[in-house]
Amino acid sequence: MSDATARDGPGSLARNPLDVIASAHAFQADMCDALERIADSLPDEVDRRLCAQLASCLEFDLPLHHRDEEACLFPILRSRALPEDGLEDILERLASEHQSDNDFASEISEALERLAQGGRPENPEMLGYMLRGFFERYRRHVQWETALIMPLARLRLGPADLRLLQAGMSENRLRAG
Repeated sequence: MSDATARDGPGSLARNPLDVIASAHAFQADMCDALERIADSLPDEVDRRLCAQLASCLEFDLPLHHRDEEACLFPILRSRALPEDGLEDILERLASEHQSDNDFASEISEALERLAQGGRPENPEMLGYMLRGFFERYRRHVQWETALIMPLARLRLGPADLRLLQAGMSENRLRAG
């Protein structure tokens, strides 16, 4: 058990929760790059291990990250935002994208799992199209959150807000685990 786990309890986040979200965004950008590699390798050169890893990320990590933002970060940020921040429409759009991204990710995860188990896509062109549609859209989504939401969160959220965010994110991990 690490010192952080012993000090903060199981499932807790030992560092700044905004850094955890920023790290997730960097991971998601890498995930999009890996999905692009899979799309480029269809139908015969697919890395089955990578397919299994990505299927897991899409099925578990992505929805957890979206839950962190929607249930924890966005409400706190709403309470601290100033009218001139123009945040409400942005957060509504991001939440809407999260829902469609989760649905799309679930479909892609199933297809990647079949590839990971040695199957071949019934229609490689269609799967490639799906993968490209997802990773291109998701890259834009992550860039938008990184450019708009994260700087505003770092500007507006104080120490008490960060503790509340950290507690909510830790609770999400306990529920997911």
